[in-house]
This record gives sequence, C-alpha cells and structure tokens, in this order.
Amino acid sequence: MRPFLVLIASVLLGVAIGAASTVPQWTATNDFGALTHPEVQRVNATNQPMAKAVVVGDEVYEFGKMNVDATQSHVFKIRNDGDAPLQLEEAGTTCKCTLSKLAQKLIPPGETVEVELEWHPIAYAESFMQTATLRTNDPRRPELELRIHGAVVRAIYMDPSEVNFGHVTAGDELSASVNVVSVVSDDFKVTGVKLLGDESGEATAKVVPMSPEELKSTDGGRSGDKVEIYLPKGLPIGATKMRAEISTNDPETKMLTLMISVQIGGDINFISAVKIDQDKNVMMLGTVSGEKGKEVKVNVLVKGPHREETVLNVDKVFPEFLKVSLGEAKKLNETAVVYPMTITIPPGSAPASFLAGDTGKLGEIRLGVKGNPQTEEVSLRVYFAVE
Repeated sequence: MRPFLVLIASVLLGVAIGAASTVPQWTATNDFGALTHPEVQRVNATNQPMAKAVVVGDEVYEFGKMNVDATQSHVFKIRNDGDAPLQLEEAGTTCKCTLSKLAQKLIPPGETVEVELEWHPIAYAESFMQTATLRTNDPRRPELELRIHGAVVRAIYMDPSEVNFGHVTAGDELSASVNVVSVVSDDFKVTGVKLLGDESGEATAKVVPMSPEELKSTDGGRSGDKVEIYLPKGLPIGATKMRAEISTNDPETKMLTLMISVQIGGDINFISAVKIDQDKNVMMLGTVSGEKGKEVKVNVLVKGPHREETVLNVDKVFPEFLKVSLGEAKKLNETAVVYPMTITIPPGSAPASFLAGDTGKLGEIRLGVKGNPQTEEVSLRVYFAVE
C-alpha cells in the first residue's frame, strides 16, 4: 500500500511542476506585440501624424417629400479630427445627383469643410436614395459616403392634367373646370391663367376659388383653386389645340401648362382636288408663280338636316389680293347641297408668304352661314406663298 501512495504523490508533483513552467508563456508578448486591434497597434508603433475624417452629424440626410422638377440641396460638414492635413477627392455620385462646393480639398487638423449635395428629380418616386463618395487620406476611412433619401411626390397637381373636348360640332359651346391643388401647403394659390394658341381669340379662362367641399373631394389637396375654360360656338372646323399657362404662388412650381384640344366637325366641309388638311381645315396650296397666278376650284358641301335652309356668303378674305367667288347652291343628292367656290391668285401678284413662318399667318376665307343653328360661319385657311 505504501509504495502505491508514493507513486501517486510523485505523479501529482510532476504535473504541478510542468504547469508552473508554462505560466511565463501565457503572460509574455509575442513577436507582433500585444494581442489587440492590428490598426491601433500600427498607429502606436509608428506614432506618425494622421488625418481623421469625421462627418459632423448624420451621414444620411432625409429630404422628405419633394415635388417633381423641384431642386433641393443639403450641406454636409466634414471635420478633420486628426493631427495631419485631411485630403478629400470627389469620387463620383450616383445619377441625377450633383456634388459641388467642395471648396477646400486639403483640410488642416481641427478644421471643417462643407460639401453640398443637390437633387433635382424629374420623375415621381416613392423612395429614392442617392450617394456621393469622397476619397480621403485617412487610412481608417479611405472613402466617405454621403447619402440623401426622400420621396418624389405630386406636391402640386392638376385634375384633369389636360382637357380634350373630343369631337364636337361647330355649334357647341364648351366648358371645362380643372382643379389645381397642393398636397403639402395650406397657402397654395393660382395667381393667373393665360391662353396661348387660340386663333379664334374667343376662348376664355379664369381662376375661381374652390369651396371647402370641392377641396375635400380632391385626392389629398390642402389648398388650391379652379381654372375654368370656356370655348364659344363657331370655332373653326377641324382640330384646335391651345394651352393654358397657369401661374401659382409656389416658389418651386411657378408655372403649370394645361393642354387643351378639340376636334370641331360640322355639316359644312370643303372638297377640292388640292389637298386640304381636314383636321385643321387648311388648304395646302404651296408656292404659286406671281407672274402666272393660279385658280383653284373648291366645292363647299352642306349636309345635315338644315342643308336646304343653309345660305352661305363670302364674309372675309385674307389677304385682300386673294379673290373668292361663291356660286349658286345646287342639290347634289338627297343628303347634300353643294356651293361651287373659286379661289384666284391674279396674275401679276407681288411676292408674299402666308406659310405661317416669320409672319405667323395663313391666308383665310371666311364664309358667313345663315339658316343653320349649328354655326354662324366656317373658315378655310390657305397655306401658300407667291414668288
């Protein structure tokens, strides 16, 4: 028994001596220094001055809701918290984002530089994120990413966005109302409206306040007005297009454009061997020799329930040297009556242009209409020049 106890004691003593011999290895530094972060270790080892790039505040700026075509910007501040000059270099931005006003590219220790990001959205987007990247000489942050986030919304909109009266007759009076509202402002107003492209000079537009009930019925409108469009009867047969320029008090959307179109049809039409654009009621006569002159035959076709009572006469001709004669009405068939009309450019006419170029004018033959409740006049415009 005793030898066995001596053996056990000897084994335990050996284990204790072996463990004690390894303690210095646990506490000693290795060949690479203390086991800490490698970068910190290098800094401490070299003790060299180093720039330190710090973005003051958030690196992501929330623009919130923006309107299409509006421009917003945000100024980021970058500070050098190191003890060596901080170098900055533009490394590009994502699309539609501009990085500007990086006025100072070498920032002394302790100083701050401003970097401005500008964003000009051209389309709606529920959410957008744009990024500008700067390269630095800070080894811990070789690149800085400045980001802007937001949404592009219809801050101001028109309802409807355009007015198309469709196909109507020359005797119809037409009107339309367009809501112009803001979904972000309580003080938005329409300050004026102007019609452009109205060749008749008879169309009108005006601004009318919206009632609280009308504003409530809009899609999220908080303030706004109505624009009322009125087109009188008797507009020229064919396609008519014009636009309304709507001015507002919003500094980012000072002007809105409303397109207006209508196709005027009727019981009175012009037929000729010379091409006539029926949508615009324009005869494409082209260039005519002033020495020889030109004569064109046109049939003025009258249809509809009032064809027998309709009486036409030449009311106005422009330019004056254009000669127009209207013959007697003849019954063409059971559904139409025809007036023969002759248009003459006399031989020896002086050079002139009615091509809607620099003069902006076309020739025009206006016929007075009696006995037809749909219209009081019809007009045929003439695209021509005399050389």
